[in-house]
Amino acid sequence: MAYLNPAAGATREGKQAASVTPLTNANGTADNTIADVGASFNQATLNNNFRDLSDKTNAIIAALKAAGLMA
Repeated sequence: MAYLNPAAGATREGKQAASVTPLTNANGTADNTIADVGASFNQATLNNNFRDLSDKTNAIIAALKAAGLMA
């Protein structure tokens, strides 16, 4: 792989990021949309937004691990 700074890039070769524990979220329903909470508070909308974010974060963690970039 070509690096802007070859010496710095070489020191990173073969190193994995530290493992990250997947997030646990028992609330909300994921629908791949971060919804506008609006002017009137709605707990379900807020829970759904957090569920979307935690599910996407877990998918990124899984992809990094599958690619060997994270322990």
